[in-house]
Amino acid sequence: MTIKSPQEPTESEPLSVDKRLSLLSSRFRRYLLYTLSMYPTPLSLPDVADAVTALEYGTPAGEYPDERLEIYTSLYHHHLPQLVEAGVVRYDQSDDSVCVGPNAGELVSLLELTIAHDRPAENGVAPREPDLDSLS
Repeated sequence: MTIKSPQEPTESEPLSVDKRLSLLSSRFRRYLLYTLSMYPTPLSLPDVADAVTALEYGTPAGEYPDERLEIYTSLYHHHLPQLVEAGVVRYDQSDDSVCVGPNAGELVSLLELTIAHDRPAENGVAPREPDLDSLS
């Protein structure tokens, strides 16, 4: 699969309901999208992996270096390619950065439903509040 750079436009058909649900079936992909909605993009993939690790474990990523490496690897090899192929994010391999893609807005309504479930309120972490509208 060719990964498009952020400058290349992606023309694609609207995502089917099944595709949207499939893309959001992984909390790592949801966490990646929440992260892109919380910070100015593009973000480096290592920074995204830090944020996903913090959301997953409820503590700063530095406290889980082995798990953070596993999450980075999983994002790079599995989750990111699926989101890129769907036009939800764009990835620039030359500087290892991720930004919002043209189809990200199609997932906002579903992300709004999943965020309450995904928020790690019980573990004491208070990450930045996602701005899901910024994905549109």
